[in-house]
Order: sequence, then C-alpha cells, then structure tokens
Amino acid sequence: MQAPATCDPAIHVVRRRAVLAGGVALLAACSLPRQGPDTAGVLSGGEARDYILLDVDAAVVQHLGIPHRNGLAAIPASATAQPSQAVGLGDVLNVRVLEAGAGGLFATGNGGAGGTDFPAVVVDRSGRISLPYVGEIEVAGNTPSEIQQKIVEKLAGKAIEPQALVNIVRSENNRVTVAGEVGSPGAYALSLHGDRISQAIAGSGGSRHAAHETLVTLVRNSRTASAYLSDILLKPGNDIKLQRDDLIVLTREPQRYTLSGAVARPGTFALETTDYSVLEAVSASGGPIDARADATGVFLFRYESAARLRTVGRNDLAAYPQTARGIPTVYRFDMKNPTTQFLAQSFLLSDNDALYVTNAESVQLSKLMSIFNSVVATANRAQDL
Repeated sequence: MQAPATCDPAIHVVRRRAVLAGGVALLAACSLPRQGPDTAGVLSGGEARDYILLDVDAAVVQHLGIPHRNGLAAIPASATAQPSQAVGLGDVLNVRVLEAGAGGLFATGNGGAGGTDFPAVVVDRSGRISLPYVGEIEVAGNTPSEIQQKIVEKLAGKAIEPQALVNIVRSENNRVTVAGEVGSPGAYALSLHGDRISQAIAGSGGSRHAAHETLVTLVRNSRTASAYLSDILLKPGNDIKLQRDDLIVLTREPQRYTLSGAVARPGTFALETTDYSVLEAVSASGGPIDARADATGVFLFRYESAARLRTVGRNDLAAYPQTARGIPTVYRFDMKNPTTQFLAQSFLLSDNDALYVTNAESVQLSKLMSIFNSVVATANRAQDL
C-alpha cells in the first residue's frame, strides 16, 4: 500500500506569497470608490479657478447670506396704461339726479325736494347712456364730472336747479386678468386710485398654495417679470401698482435644494420657508454621519452674480468661468469652528442650491484596511490548501 503524499512547506509559502503579492498589486492598481470629491478635491478646484471658493465668515454672511431673488419692481411702467378717469364702452355708472325744490321731476314721493338714483346705467356700444327726461348723451371718453355737467345742461328748463352725481360702479376698461392657481381666476377691475398686485390677487380669491411656493408672473406690454408671492407680500418694492391690460399668472413652483454626501438622508428637498438656512437644511436630512463626515468639508454650490461677489472684495472675477446663470461659486462651512454654527443659521438657501458634505480621509483608510484584511485572509486560506 502506497503511503500518502506529504505537502512541501515551501509550496505553502510560495502560494501565500503569491496571493499577498497579487493583493498588494491589486490595491496599488485600483482606486477606491467615492461618492464624490473629498475636501482636498473641492479645495483644489478653487485653486485651479474652476469656481470661486469662499470660506464663510461674518463678512460673507453679511453680504451674501441672503440670496438674490427676482422682483417685479424692474418691469417698466407705461404712462398710457394707467387706470383712466374717463368712461369707456361697457362701463357701469351710478347716476343720481337732484333738484332743489319740491314737486320737481326727480322729487321724492313725499312731495319734498330730493333726487332719484339710476344705479346701473351701462355705456352702450355707441358710447352713450340714456336717462329719463335727459335722453341720450355721449359719455365715452368723458370723466364723471364732465358727464355730470352734460346732464345738468340737458335738464335746464325741465328740472328745478338740477344737480347730478356720477360714479363709475364697474369699469370694463380699467381691468387686469388674474389667471392660474388662484381662487377665482378672471378679470379684476382696477379702482381709479390704483391697485397693487397683492390687492388683485387677494380680490381674486388668493393663491391656492403657500406663498413661498407660488410664483407670480406679471406680463405687461410683452415684458415679463416673476417673483414669489412671499417676496411680494414681504417686500413693498415688489408690490407694484397695476396698469390696465396687465396679465397676472400664478403657478405652483416649490423651491428646491439638493443635499448629498456623508449625510443620513441625501436627496432633493423643498425649501420649507423663504428663510431656510444651511444649518436647517443639513439638520433636516438627519445631519452628517459621525463615522463618515468631514466636519471641515460642508460645501454649498451656487451661481452668483459678479455684482454680489464684488461686495466681498472679489475683483479677480475675469479669471473665472462666466455663464448665463452667473459665476460658479462654492461656499465652505468649517463646522469644526463653533462660530460657523451661528453663521450657518444666518446663511439662507436659494432655489436650486446644492449642499455637499465630504467624507473624512479616515473613511478611505478604513476601506483600504478592509480590502487589505480580506487579502490577508485569502492568503491564509491558500496556505491551508
């Protein structure tokens, strides 16, 4: 009977060394996966002038912490489209005719002096109105005071010292249109003293959605401008006076931001209020993951205008990319600095902002050690074969 063969110890050593050598070569050749750049990678992009890199301090918060928001104040006004004092076709008038003596044409029923109301007199297509004992008179293009004078002249010799009062009840010419996500869309009549955009929206039933989610677009003479309803209500400069034939369109467009990297719940989120801060946004996602996040690497990516960047002394802007949306800008929040916690409370988010929390370098080291331990374990199993 043949004796069983015995393994040469040298063969085990060779196998173990071969597996280890292959594992080391694999570690040297491969790059470990990342969810995104680390802190050093973001900083190097700033050094390469791929974007403006700003460390957030008190001065940055003071000048740039409140984001730019579009407004309506810049839309041009037209002198010819102001609410007109003149009567137009289709307008509804209230006419009151008074007499000074008893027994007149327009006296009250008790035989005393008084007057008669004509509450819904419509200006017809020919621009005329018709009243008892007055007949037809041309009123289109006339102001209420001019119409009053015409009525008195027509009643001369018929009524006792007649007087007339004329008011415009509803104007078909001084109107704007309110459309979209509003309670009662349709035409809105402007008063002669001038209505503001918030009054027209309120008079049309108000927005169907929260003010910070409602985008208001004003169309005037082929020019358009947009602002969120919250900014119209809170900033008087945006609550401009309306002109006849203006078109106001309300749409629901929630403002959003993205949050990615070493956080508990990355994703795209709606801005809860108009004053939603960086600290609130990071906290709402469950906050940075302690075992992974680099507290010095919380970054906000945004496009900024050159005018805003100059307010913090950046006069080297020609060296950076210029886009239609602005200059790409990255804000860095060093959360290891206690003061930054206060600054992050005052730095507000804007629509389409992107927040990113980097992984700590120790995470990459942990991945590397995990792979190395796996290689060693495989080598040990090879020796046992």
